Amino acid sequence: MELIKKINDKGLEKVNIIIEDAKKEAEELKKGLINEAKEESKIKINNIKKEVNNEITTKERLLTFEQRQAELSAKQNIIDNIFDEVRVKIEALEGKDLLNYVSVKIKQEKLNGDEVMHTNKENYERYLKALSSGTKGELVDLDKLNKNLKTTFKLSNKAVDISNGFILEGKHFDLNFSIEEVIEKLKNKHERALVKELFE
Repeated sequence: MELIKKINDKGLEKVNIIIEDAKKEAEELKKGLINEAKEESKIKINNIKKEVNNEITTKERLLTFEQRQAELSAKQNIIDNIFDEVRVKIEALEGKDLLNYVSVKIKQEKLNGDEVMHTNKENYERYLKALSSGTKGELVDLDKLNKNLKTTFKLSNKAVDISNGFILEGKHFDLNFSIEEVIEKLKNKHERALVKELFE
């Protein structure tokens, strides 16, 4: 009986040791798993932070780019509006103002002085009245203009396909004084200076 008790006690002691060892192992395993999970969480959090930071940087760059584009567009609109106003004023010229405008434009070019002027159908009478004391005809002497420039220009009643302005037809080449052409030249000449003056 005593022997059986001793064996049981010894067995129980062994069982307790095994249980204690198992508890310790379980505790170590638990700590290890918790630490591993923490490390994985840190890595995931860091990756998410990086992704978020990258996204913020990308959005900031995009916003800066869009802002610059909007500013450039607004500046371009202001410049375009200035030249649109110039266009409207040129298109509204009549009488002496139109005569002076045409004289100034022609003086800037090298011409023989015997070219034939063409306008579109809508502007024929306006140019005839401003540049000549004559009446409608196939070729009308532009005496008012010729007096200013010491030339022998004539105005043809054959209309040309331009929105506004005029064309001088020569023996060897034609010169285009359409409003689009004039505005384009003015833009090329003055746009940079205007941008500097208005925005810098």
